[in-house]
Amino acid sequence: MGLVSIVARENFISLVTDLGIHQMIDGMRFKELIPDTAIIAFSGDDEYTLMAASAAETLIKQGLSLKELAESIQTSINNPMILRDGQSFEAVVAGYSQNGEAQYHIISNTKPLESYYPRAGESLYYVNGHEPMLVLERSLKMYGMGTVDQAQAAQFHLLHEAAKFIPNVNTHAESYILKKAN
Repeated sequence: MGLVSIVARENFISLVTDLGIHQMIDGMRFKELIPDTAIIAFSGDDEYTLMAASAAETLIKQGLSLKELAESIQTSINNPMILRDGQSFEAVVAGYSQNGEAQYHIISNTKPLESYYPRAGESLYYVNGHEPMLVLERSLKMYGMGTVDQAQAAQFHLLHEAAKFIPNVNTHAESYILKKAN
């Protein structure tokens, strides 16, 4: 399924995902939606990934906010006409609003949309899967999460630990950092 982790603070958002040995569509595990401002990262079913990537690109061009984009994709992947039995999918839309507010939205075909907005001094984090979330939480306590370097150290540690117990998770990572514009 692949591993996607996000650490979000008011002034930065760090994404780390594995390149994995699983099937990737054109190497796509994440896509930059707005340069230095917004991204979408994927895990799970390749058909959902293609649909979500295409929809995200179109919706951003239409001027939708990140929250509106996430809501639209969430509605689309939960449409009974296109539901694929047994195929799991998650995507995370992360970035900054036009007024500079950090945010991320978790899209899933198995649960409702979740939206998060870190406030000043607050660190929020996400990783797909319960066990990896516990490992990331411990890693963040060990490395800290006040700076990009600390957050990424914890995320890379998570990746190496998760590769030991999650099939098809690879330790080869791809990372992306968004920083709040001054």
